[in-house]
Amino acid sequence: MGKISIWSISGLLLGCLIFILSPSFNELFTNINIWHYKELSLYLTGSIAIVYMVMSMVLSVRFSIINNYAGGLDKAYKIHKWVGIWAFVSSIVHWFTETWFIDICKLIFTLPPKVKGVSTISDFAKQVYHIGNDMVEYAFYAFVIVLIVALIKKVPYHIFRYIHKTIPVLFLFAAYHSFTIQIKGAWFGSIGSFMLSIIIFIGVVCAIIDLLQLIGYKHKVFGEVVKYSYNENNKTMVIDIKTMKPFDFKAGQYVFLRFGHKKEPHPFSIAGCDKENNVIRFIIKELGDYTKALKNSIKVTDVVLVEGPYGTFTFESTNQQIWVAGGIGITPFIARLEYLAAEGKKVDNVDFYYSGRGENPFKEIEELSQKTGVRFHYIDTSKEGRLSFDKIKDAIKDITNVTLWYCGPEKFGETIQESAKNNGISSKQIHYDSFDMR
Repeated sequence: MGKISIWSISGLLLGCLIFILSPSFNELFTNINIWHYKELSLYLTGSIAIVYMVMSMVLSVRFSIINNYAGGLDKAYKIHKWVGIWAFVSSIVHWFTETWFIDICKLIFTLPPKVKGVSTISDFAKQVYHIGNDMVEYAFYAFVIVLIVALIKKVPYHIFRYIHKTIPVLFLFAAYHSFTIQIKGAWFGSIGSFMLSIIIFIGVVCAIIDLLQLIGYKHKVFGEVVKYSYNENNKTMVIDIKTMKPFDFKAGQYVFLRFGHKKEPHPFSIAGCDKENNVIRFIIKELGDYTKALKNSIKVTDVVLVEGPYGTFTFESTNQQIWVAGGIGITPFIARLEYLAAEGKKVDNVDFYYSGRGENPFKEIEELSQKTGVRFHYIDTSKEGRLSFDKIKDAIKDITNVTLWYCGPEKFGETIQESAKNNGISSKQIHYDSFDMR
């Protein structure tokens, strides 16, 4: 079972468990009434929704232990996306139950009259949770807009990012509602209430970390651009950044770079380093609006905020390794080759396939490969067609004892990975980095 499925099912089960351990669960069997069932279903769907929301908040603050469990920050963001979607779905069900459920039932059959008992809740307590009801309604409509924007890929990243920043605030409204509504259901003192309160507290802490812009603060260091060049032929930039203090990383990892003249950070793989001088190098392809603007604005002496390193694409396997790179996806492999060369290490278990159009733009890769024992294969797609797994599997000695490492265009990677699985390579043997952070 994949990590996304595990988190999704866990959120559902945890929300249900909170409800089962609350006083509301016992009322399912003691007060059989559609009006009462409607109220109880609100507690159930609300519990599930807030659990998913907290999961999403926890995944967004880049805790190392969470990232490692998820398989890397990029995988954590995919899980974050899906638990956010499940939070939205359960919120929709919760909202529907509150607003339209009874009206639809009335169209189908005649409902018994709604009978209200004597309330034991003080007027002040009622006001406390009624405030939460009012706040969360407006927060819900705003949340719908934010999620729609997040799912529309055509919305520019910088617009998505600023709109996405409202989520911690919206979550705080939902957290207040989820905590205070327990007054109405007489939850306080139950195990379910204790569990729910702890979960809400965790979510609030994460929201505050986000609002105070403390995400990743332990991994941030300032640097300065000390060298910059642009290759017009292959549309790539080579940027050397000198950090203010030593920057430790493993070959294959990536960082978020925020240049002084840019307001948002973007992820880039580390292509190499000069550890003696605290310099890390990046090879960046001109692919979209951001990188095109960067090409025209970057200069030596620019200040850069470096956050990281992140990622588990670190080639840690003693099995036979198959490396597959497409386009600018070659950068983590360059870092690995440079590391092996610097350490004077030679390997005999690596076949490296690099796919590009025209002549190989990274000639130094062939020299580094020879020096480190890596068997390098360049595929010119203009002559040989797209690289397929059929061309790769001939080099595999034992399909059960091989790891596949891929970095490059997403669609190309999906094709390679699917073909690899069809040929007997398990998902655990396939490693890749995804820079789709939305």
